[in-house]
Amino acid sequence: MDFKNIIEYQKKDGELIKIERELSSNPSRKVSSEMISVVKSAQEKSAVLENNAGILEKDFHSVKKAYDETISQVEKFISKDLESLSQKDLESIISATNGILNNLNVLEKKLFAEAERLNITLNEFEAAKKQYGIARAKYNEHKKIYDEVLKSKEPEIKKIKMELLELEKGIEPKLLTKYKQLRQDKLFPVFVKLDDKSCGGCRMELSAAEIEKVKNNGYLECDNCRRIIIN
Repeated sequence: MDFKNIIEYQKKDGELIKIERELSSNPSRKVSSEMISVVKSAQEKSAVLENNAGILEKDFHSVKKAYDETISQVEKFISKDLESLSQKDLESIISATNGILNNLNVLEKKLFAEAERLNITLNEFEAAKKQYGIARAKYNEHKKIYDEVLKSKEPEIKKIKMELLELEKGIEPKLLTKYKQLRQDKLFPVFVKLDDKSCGGCRMELSAAEIEKVKNNGYLECDNCRRIIIN
């Protein structure tokens, strides 16, 4: 079996892989990808905080309403003419006033607690919005840089792909199918030479029978790395 064309094809494909790896490891591409995650996270956090702020605001107004109503009750007692009241009425008023004061104390603490929670949530919301803005700006900056790099590589990528299509015409379909299957599995190079007694890809030593098979049939699929070993 003649492997000359498939080896030439693999060599050309290696040029394409090299470009793909350069693009994949491009710093700006990595930064822009990271910023997408940051932007999404900031958006999600902002939505949660905005919802929490709405709930806290309702709770705050609810407690404030109860506080104002209690103050109103106190003012009613204060406005009474205490000298015209009996001892029993006075004791009743004192008892009611003490209850109201205790209630006011509890409501006041709740009011301050709700106000503090609301303030913390609003500050976190503003911080999330700021983080979103910074991340988005950074994403746009690095995406623009990466897009320019990608654009500069596109003619070369297009040229190599055209050459690969041309080379495919001279390759046995079975070999080409096998090559593309292994290439899709991120295995490269696919075809490797027999290196003394070992696989030229993973370096696993072959048995005498396997070496004989390579020499007689011209190829052997490595049991360890799945590459095609050729003589």
